[in-house]
Amino acid sequence: MCKYIDYMSRLHKKRRFIYQIKQQKGMSLVPGYIYFIRERDFLTNQVGGYVKIGLTREERPVSARLSDHKTANPREEYSEWDIQVPMVDKLETYMHHYFAEHRITGEWFEMDNSEVMSLAIPIVQQVLAEQAVTKPLLLNKDILKATVSNGNVRAPTPAESAMHQAYIAADEGLKISKALYEIKDKELRAMIGTSDGIERIINLQQKSQGPTFDKSGFLAALTDPQLALCNVTSQTSNGGPKITGGRTLAKIDPVLNDAKKVATDAAPASVPLANKSNPVLPITQPLKDLHMEFLQTMRAVKIAEWEKEQAGAQLANMLGVDEEITGVISWKRVPSTTETKFSAAEAKKHFENIYNAHLTPRPDHIAVDIAKGHPYAYP
Repeated sequence: MCKYIDYMSRLHKKRRFIYQIKQQKGMSLVPGYIYFIRERDFLTNQVGGYVKIGLTREERPVSARLSDHKTANPREEYSEWDIQVPMVDKLETYMHHYFAEHRITGEWFEMDNSEVMSLAIPIVQQVLAEQAVTKPLLLNKDILKATVSNGNVRAPTPAESAMHQAYIAADEGLKISKALYEIKDKELRAMIGTSDGIERIINLQQKSQGPTFDKSGFLAALTDPQLALCNVTSQTSNGGPKITGGRTLAKIDPVLNDAKKVATDAAPASVPLANKSNPVLPITQPLKDLHMEFLQTMRAVKIAEWEKEQAGAQLANMLGVDEEITGVISWKRVPSTTETKFSAAEAKKHFENIYNAHLTPRPDHIAVDIAKGHPYAYP
């Protein structure tokens, strides 16, 4: 009985811990440890060629994570290198994208010790330093969002103009890198044809879809007192800042924009369910090459995203409580008010039968899952 009480107590603490973490902006600003774990064979003492790039959140030590991995694992796992960082989820995702072409599957990457030390760790240290500067700016940006702006419109300082140019450059770099990523994504999808995916590269998953809800018909079926029961009240929230400038991809690089359109037109808008009845397309070297080109585009996307986020946080803090920096950024923030909105959850709770009568089932669909690593020998 005591063991059961102790177990339930630990379970409750764990659930409370997870809940607290999830409150922090979807865990994007949570600190923790990023680690590089490697395996060593107990019998031969041979070190494996794969390294796991993962994380522990808050103050949980890496040693505790290693204990988790001991279950049903006939190899010894040890931390090759780990360090505490300000925003561990962001950094882990950054590293996974940065080294996508090294990824085999999940969090396991094909990197030896020298590659980890010479390639990966300098990137961790660079981003760690940038996070140390940017995290306070992101936290203060949330405070500024809830702060009423003072109506002041002013000209930019030289530093603000320079940061604005850095933001525009990052934004354009992101549009270019995303276009290159999307072109390779579409080219891979175009290779599916009538097959049930591509061996080790593309997995087709048959998934159910939620029904469509005829909101207009549902509302028309209720009386005014009944409608009132379907509403919830909440406090309004200010949106984010608007940063001036930025060009479309067509203006930045018309040739790349046309190439993206060609790739999009050549790829299927959706994959028929009938594909699941056919064989999987065997993997070939040309398909491996195309898939690796896809993986290689992921690094530039993540670099540009992070550069844009840093510059955007800087600009928001430079603006402060002012309402606009002319030609750079504007952010009108007003006092919070109460608003009333329709709630599907309340509608279903109070009028389940009427609600269900206005649902229309939808057929299953195919989700295309392109591997974010290469679980095959390359080259």
